[in-house]
Amino acid sequence: APSSPASESGPSDLQAAMERRPFPEPIQKAHRALLSLTRRGAARPPDPEAALRAAVLAAFPDRVARRRRAGEPEVLLSGGGSATLAPASVVKGDEWMVILEVEQRSEGAPGGRPAPSSTGGRPVARMASAIEPDWLLDLPGSLREQDELTWSARAGRVEAVRRLRYDELIVDESPLQDPDPAAVAALLAERALGDGVRRATADDGEAIDRFLGRVALVAAARPAESWPTLDEAALADALRALCLGRRGLEELRAASLLEALRGRLTPAQRDLLERLAPERVTLPGGRAARVEYIAGQPPSLASRLQDFFGLAEGPKVAGAPLTLHLLAPNQRAVQVTSDLAGFWSRHYPAIRRELMRRYPKHAWPEDPLHAEPPRGGRPR
Repeated sequence: APSSPASESGPSDLQAAMERRPFPEPIQKAHRALLSLTRRGAARPPDPEAALRAAVLAAFPDRVARRRRAGEPEVLLSGGGSATLAPASVVKGDEWMVILEVEQRSEGAPGGRPAPSSTGGRPVARMASAIEPDWLLDLPGSLREQDELTWSARAGRVEAVRRLRYDELIVDESPLQDPDPAAVAALLAERALGDGVRRATADDGEAIDRFLGRVALVAAARPAESWPTLDEAALADALRALCLGRRGLEELRAASLLEALRGRLTPAQRDLLERLAPERVTLPGGRAARVEYIAGQPPSLASRLQDFFGLAEGPKVAGAPLTLHLLAPNQRAVQVTSDLAGFWSRHYPAIRRELMRRYPKHAWPEDPLHAEPPRGGRPR
């Protein structure tokens, strides 16, 4: 059919083409569908032009399209994908339509060069006919209702909607007040795990790793206690459980993954953990120093060298000596050892001379085994 001027506007390219004759095959098929509807006595719009467009829908129910955005030529197709309305189409502002004639864009120009196109390679809709979305209700079996969950990156939470679809097109949607809690939790967990399980809750990631290290150490020392496996898979599983009843990342960050992991231990196991692998140990001067637990490595402790004055051996956890990082006043390690007695006898004399030179205001006794450690404040 001859094309219409780009400035022409109307509800249907089909109607415009009928006024120009001869009828192309799409028009003849739509005309036959209209006659069929009339013979069956089917309800149809009283306006002849609207009746024609309703007949087009009846003839081509698989070619429904919806404009992606108001005023733009791109349309989404009910079967999936998209097309671009030709500039000559008279259907300028209608949102819903039937696409009667589509031209597939060439893959490229001769010689492998891209074919010039303003449609981004999408098919071009040469003939369209506007419809009312309410008319889709008269097509049996074409509409379906779906409850769908989506992730809002802006809000950082799961949003639930109930959508009425015609094939791949959304006809209507409304907020869903009671989505499936398990499905919501699964989507929230997927997003949280993508950011890193140790960053998902209020807990410090290093604190979580120290807890895992403590459990691994005591489990190895007391295997008869039937300790639960707390590995990366267990962390992910515990995080998924925390997602139940929550919708967003902010709610999840208010929870404690560390407490969830602690809850997997029996009361007897928690008591044993505190006795054999405490979070902190108290040194002779009264300072409570934190123990570092890293799975697969010996536990360690870092504190001032002077805090160990008077000790012939270092603290132990789960029956094994800690690896000690002995620090100078500048908080840098002068020695790393698990044999404190050997350090005093073999290495301290030479280190003492260097420390006396660099830190003359601090006390560096010749006999550290019988010296008093500093109590409170800076050691002198």
